[in-house]
Amino acid sequence: MNIVISGLTAAGKTTHALLLARRLNFDYVSASRLMLTQLDIEPDPNNRLWVNRMQEIDDRRDHQPVDRDVNELLMSAFRTRTNTVFDSWSLPWLTGSVSCLRVWIESSPDSRAMKARVSQEPYGPFLSLDDCRRLINDKDTSTARRFQPLIEANILTDRSVFDLVIDNSDLIEAPTIKSARHGISTFHRQLVASVSKRLPGGTLHAAQRQNVTLPSLDSAPN
Repeated sequence: MNIVISGLTAAGKTTHALLLARRLNFDYVSASRLMLTQLDIEPDPNNRLWVNRMQEIDDRRDHQPVDRDVNELLMSAFRTRTNTVFDSWSLPWLTGSVSCLRVWIESSPDSRAMKARVSQEPYGPFLSLDDCRRLINDKDTSTARRFQPLIEANILTDRSVFDLVIDNSDLIEAPTIKSARHGISTFHRQLVASVSKRLPGGTLHAAQRQNVTLPSLDSAPN
Protein backbone atom coordinates (compact mmCIF):
# COMPACT_ATOMS: atom_id res chain seq x y z
CA MET A 1 0.00 0.00 0.00
CA ASN A 2 1.24 3.46 -0.93
CA ILE A 3 -0.16 6.61 0.67
CA VAL A 4 -0.39 10.00 -1.04
CA ILE A 5 -0.69 13.11 1.14
CA SER A 6 -1.94 16.27 -0.53
CA GLY A 7 -3.24 19.70 0.43
CA LEU A 8 -2.82 23.40 -0.26
CA THR A 9 0.14 25.57 0.74
CA ALA A 10 1.05 25.30 4.45
CA ALA A 11 -1.73 22.79 5.15
CA GLY A 12 0.88 20.49 6.69
CA LYS A 13 1.53 18.03 3.84
CA THR A 14 5.24 17.65 4.43
CA THR A 15 5.08 17.65 8.22
CA HIS A 16 2.40 14.98 8.36
CA ALA A 17 3.69 12.92 5.44
CA LEU A 18 7.04 12.67 7.24
CA LEU A 19 5.41 11.85 10.57
CA LEU A 20 3.20 9.20 9.01
CA ALA A 21 6.14 7.65 7.15
CA ARG A 22 8.09 7.43 10.41
CA ARG A 23 5.10 5.97 12.24
CA LEU A 24 4.60 3.29 9.62
CA ASN A 25 8.29 2.77 8.89
CA PHE A 26 7.50 3.66 5.25
CA ASP A 27 9.75 5.38 2.72
CA TYR A 28 9.08 9.04 1.88
CA VAL A 29 9.07 10.79 -1.51
CA SER A 30 8.74 14.58 -1.86
CA ALA A 31 7.48 16.12 -5.11
CA SER A 32 8.96 19.48 -4.08
CA ARG A 33 12.42 17.95 -3.71
CA LEU A 34 12.10 16.37 -7.17
CA MET A 35 11.09 19.73 -8.64
CA LEU A 36 13.97 21.63 -7.00
CA THR A 37 16.39 19.02 -8.33
CA GLN A 38 14.98 19.48 -11.84
CA LEU A 39 15.38 23.25 -11.50
CA ASP A 40 18.93 22.85 -10.14
CA ILE A 41 18.05 24.71 -6.94
CA GLU A 42 19.80 23.69 -3.75
CA PRO A 43 17.53 23.13 -0.75
CA ASP A 44 17.71 25.92 1.82
CA PRO A 45 19.26 24.56 5.06
CA ASN A 46 16.73 26.71 6.93
CA ASN A 47 13.89 25.41 4.72
CA ARG A 48 12.67 28.90 3.80
CA LEU A 49 12.81 28.71 0.00
CA TRP A 50 9.12 29.39 -0.45
CA VAL A 51 9.31 32.42 1.82
CA ASN A 52 12.45 33.98 0.38
CA ARG A 53 12.56 32.77 -3.23
CA MET A 54 9.03 31.99 -4.40
CA GLN A 55 9.16 34.51 -7.28
CA GLU A 56 12.51 33.16 -8.43
CA ILE A 57 11.21 29.58 -8.37
CA ASP A 58 8.08 30.60 -10.29
CA ASP A 59 10.19 32.42 -12.88
CA ARG A 60 12.37 29.35 -13.35
CA ARG A 61 9.30 27.15 -13.74
CA ASP A 62 8.03 29.54 -16.42
CA HIS A 63 11.29 29.40 -18.38
CA GLN A 64 12.01 25.73 -17.68
CA PRO A 65 8.69 23.89 -17.46
CA VAL A 66 9.45 20.90 -15.28
CA ASP A 67 6.06 20.01 -13.83
CA ARG A 68 5.30 17.37 -16.47
CA ASP A 69 8.74 15.82 -15.92
CA VAL A 70 8.24 15.80 -12.15
CA ASN A 71 4.83 14.14 -12.57
CA GLU A 72 6.44 11.44 -14.71
CA LEU A 73 9.12 10.87 -12.08
CA LEU A 74 6.45 10.65 -9.39
CA MET A 75 4.42 8.12 -11.36
CA SER A 76 7.52 6.05 -12.08
CA ALA A 77 8.32 5.95 -8.37
CA PHE A 78 4.70 5.22 -7.53
CA ARG A 79 4.54 2.24 -9.90
CA THR A 80 7.77 0.69 -8.65
CA ARG A 81 7.51 1.34 -4.91
CA THR A 82 5.41 -0.06 -2.10
CA ASN A 83 5.11 1.06 1.51
CA THR A 84 5.87 4.66 0.59
CA VAL A 85 4.30 7.95 1.64
CA PHE A 86 4.23 10.45 -1.25
CA ASP A 87 4.04 14.19 -0.51
CA SER A 88 2.55 15.76 -3.64
CA TRP A 89 -0.02 18.21 -4.96
CA SER A 90 -0.70 16.42 -8.26
CA LEU A 91 -0.18 12.69 -7.69
CA PRO A 92 -3.69 11.89 -6.38
CA TRP A 93 -5.16 12.82 -9.76
CA LEU A 94 -2.48 10.94 -11.72
CA THR A 95 -2.83 7.55 -10.05
CA GLY A 96 -6.19 6.78 -11.65
CA SER A 97 -7.64 3.48 -10.49
CA VAL A 98 -4.37 2.19 -9.03
CA SER A 99 -4.88 1.05 -5.47
CA CYS A 100 -3.48 3.46 -2.87
CA LEU A 101 -4.72 5.67 -0.06
CA ARG A 102 -5.21 9.28 -1.16
CA VAL A 103 -5.40 11.74 1.75
CA TRP A 104 -6.29 15.43 1.50
CA ILE A 105 -5.40 17.70 4.43
CA GLU A 106 -7.96 20.48 4.55
CA SER A 107 -6.91 23.69 6.30
CA SER A 108 -8.42 27.18 6.34
CA PRO A 109 -6.52 30.21 4.99
CA ASP A 110 -6.19 31.69 8.50
CA SER A 111 -4.83 28.43 9.90
CA ARG A 112 -2.35 28.10 7.04
CA ALA A 113 -1.23 31.71 7.45
CA MET A 114 -0.46 31.05 11.12
CA LYS A 115 1.52 27.93 10.18
CA ALA A 116 3.45 29.90 7.57
CA ARG A 117 4.20 32.58 10.17
CA VAL A 118 5.47 30.02 12.69
CA SER A 119 7.59 28.31 10.01
CA GLN A 120 9.85 31.39 9.95
CA GLU A 121 11.01 30.75 13.53
CA PRO A 122 13.73 31.26 14.64
CA TYR A 123 15.49 32.76 11.64
CA GLY A 124 13.59 35.88 10.60
CA PRO A 125 13.07 38.45 9.26
CA PHE A 126 9.40 37.65 9.67
CA LEU A 127 6.46 38.12 7.34
CA SER A 128 3.30 39.44 8.94
CA LEU A 129 0.17 37.30 9.03
CA ASP A 130 -1.27 39.38 6.19
CA ASP A 131 1.89 38.83 4.16
CA CYS A 132 1.66 35.10 4.90
CA ARG A 133 -1.94 35.07 3.67
CA ARG A 134 -0.87 36.73 0.44
CA LEU A 135 2.05 34.35 -0.01
CA ILE A 136 -0.02 31.19 0.40
CA ASN A 137 -2.77 32.58 -1.85
CA ASP A 138 -0.23 33.41 -4.56
CA LYS A 139 1.38 29.97 -4.29
CA ASP A 140 -1.99 28.19 -4.33
CA THR A 141 -3.10 30.15 -7.40
CA SER A 142 0.18 29.65 -9.25
CA THR A 143 0.26 25.91 -8.54
CA ALA A 144 -3.37 25.42 -9.56
CA ARG A 145 -2.70 27.26 -12.83
CA ARG A 146 0.29 25.08 -13.64
CA PHE A 147 -1.39 21.78 -12.84
CA GLN A 148 -4.80 22.42 -14.43
CA PRO A 149 -3.73 21.28 -17.94
CA LEU A 150 -1.65 18.40 -16.59
CA ILE A 151 -4.20 16.76 -14.31
CA GLU A 152 -7.40 18.18 -15.88
CA ALA A 153 -8.71 19.23 -12.48
CA ASN A 154 -8.78 22.27 -10.24
CA ILE A 155 -6.72 21.44 -7.17
CA LEU A 156 -8.34 24.32 -5.30
CA THR A 157 -11.79 22.74 -5.35
CA ASP A 158 -11.73 19.10 -6.52
CA ARG A 159 -11.74 16.53 -3.70
CA SER A 160 -13.45 13.77 -5.67
CA VAL A 161 -10.35 11.56 -5.99
CA PHE A 162 -9.60 11.35 -2.27
CA ASP A 163 -10.31 8.41 0.00
CA LEU A 164 -9.91 10.57 3.10
CA VAL A 165 -10.37 14.31 3.68
CA ILE A 166 -9.38 15.43 7.17
CA ASP A 167 -9.43 19.02 8.48
CA ASN A 168 -6.88 20.57 10.82
CA SER A 169 -8.15 24.18 10.62
CA ASP A 170 -9.08 24.48 14.29
CA LEU A 171 -5.93 22.95 15.74
CA ILE A 172 -3.64 25.98 15.78
CA GLU A 173 -5.01 28.76 17.96
CA ALA A 174 -2.18 31.28 17.62
CA PRO A 175 0.94 31.80 15.47
CA THR A 176 3.29 30.42 18.13
CA ILE A 177 5.56 27.38 18.24
CA LYS A 178 3.77 26.05 21.31
CA SER A 179 0.38 26.23 19.61
CA ALA A 180 1.72 24.77 16.37
CA ARG A 181 3.37 21.82 18.12
CA HIS A 182 0.16 21.10 20.03
CA GLY A 183 -1.81 21.23 16.77
CA ILE A 184 0.64 18.94 14.98
CA SER A 185 0.57 16.38 17.79
CA THR A 186 -3.24 16.42 18.01
CA PHE A 187 -3.71 16.16 14.26
CA HIS A 188 -1.12 13.39 13.94
CA ARG A 189 -3.17 11.23 16.31
CA GLN A 190 -6.34 11.95 14.33
CA LEU A 191 -4.60 11.21 11.03
CA VAL A 192 -3.13 7.93 12.28
CA ALA A 193 -6.53 6.82 13.59
CA SER A 194 -8.22 7.62 10.28
CA VAL A 195 -5.52 6.04 8.14
CA SER A 196 -5.37 2.91 10.28
CA LYS A 197 -8.99 2.12 9.44
CA ARG A 198 -8.11 2.06 5.75
CA LEU A 199 -4.79 0.20 5.75
CA PRO A 200 -4.48 -3.55 5.17
CA GLY A 201 -4.75 -5.41 8.46
CA GLY A 202 -1.68 -5.31 10.65
CA THR A 203 0.25 -2.60 8.81
CA LEU A 204 -0.23 0.08 11.46
CA HIS A 205 -0.21 -2.36 14.36
CA ALA A 206 3.24 -3.60 13.38
CA ALA A 207 4.54 -0.03 13.24
CA GLN A 208 3.03 1.30 16.44
CA ARG A 209 6.18 0.62 18.43
CA GLN A 210 8.12 3.05 16.25
CA ASN A 211 9.21 6.14 18.19
CA VAL A 212 7.88 9.26 16.46
CA THR A 213 9.22 12.71 17.26
CA LEU A 214 7.79 15.93 15.89
CA PRO A 215 9.83 17.48 13.08
CA SER A 216 11.23 20.97 13.55
CA LEU A 217 8.84 23.82 12.85
CA ASP A 218 11.25 25.78 10.69
CA SER A 219 9.98 24.37 7.40
CA ALA A 220 8.66 26.64 4.71
CA PRO A 221 5.01 26.51 3.58
CA ASN A 222 4.50 23.11 1.95
